[in-house]
Amino acid sequence: MPKSFQPHTVAAFDQELNRLDELLIRQFELVHGMILDAITAVSRFDTNLAQKVIQRDTEVDNLDLAIEEDSIKILALRSPLADDLRWVIAIQKASSELERMGDFSKNIGKRVAVLAQHPLPTAAGGLRVMGSMVLEQLEHMRQAWIEEKTELAMAVWQGDEALDTLYDGMFRELLTHMIESPRNISSCIHLLFIAKNLERIGDHITNIAEDLYYRINGEKPTMDRPKGDKTCMVTTHHVASDPNQTTGTP
Repeated sequence: MPKSFQPHTVAAFDQELNRLDELLIRQFELVHGMILDAITAVSRFDTNLAQKVIQRDTEVDNLDLAIEEDSIKILALRSPLADDLRWVIAIQKASSELERMGDFSKNIGKRVAVLAQHPLPTAAGGLRVMGSMVLEQLEHMRQAWIEEKTELAMAVWQGDEALDTLYDGMFRELLTHMIESPRNISSCIHLLFIAKNLERIGDHITNIAEDLYYRINGEKPTMDRPKGDKTCMVTTHHVASDPNQTTGTP
């Protein structure tokens, strides 16, 4: 049960809230494992590991469904107010964000089979760095949720800009590979989708940070979310004229 809550007169209510929280933490752990294995599978072109990632998405979906069903029961039978209501809503929203992260991890796994046929090892380094950053953000967000630390959640929220900047570098690097050799185009397109999936996972992690902030403070963060994704401004002319702007040349 959240630290900030006082025990309810109906013990079963506390048990129901505890179960919701436990399901969400389990979902955090499953998604973390999926992202880790997905990045490992891409780095090693390991199709067997990628298939396991794809299969585990069902577990994440089932947890999301269980949280939704339990939340509906609590709302219907307990009519929670104030902190209790915000907590149930925040858990529902966070679970949906984690379910989407599981989908993105599955999508990464699906691309490994194609990449294994046309590997581009030079681009794997940037993806590993992106993956490590995403995993670190997710773990910090899990800790923030358990300990109810809004300052840690907001640090994760602010850190999304660094991930966007790294994605920009990855985007430029892969464009450079495509310009240099048309044979790289197929692999680079799949790698671009993988990098974008990681960037989107980062966005969903920051959404959970906002959910926790709302749960504790009763409002969303008032400042604008920092964003560093500038890929919409990149052209092949810019990449060709400045090929050193890649993740491999900081």
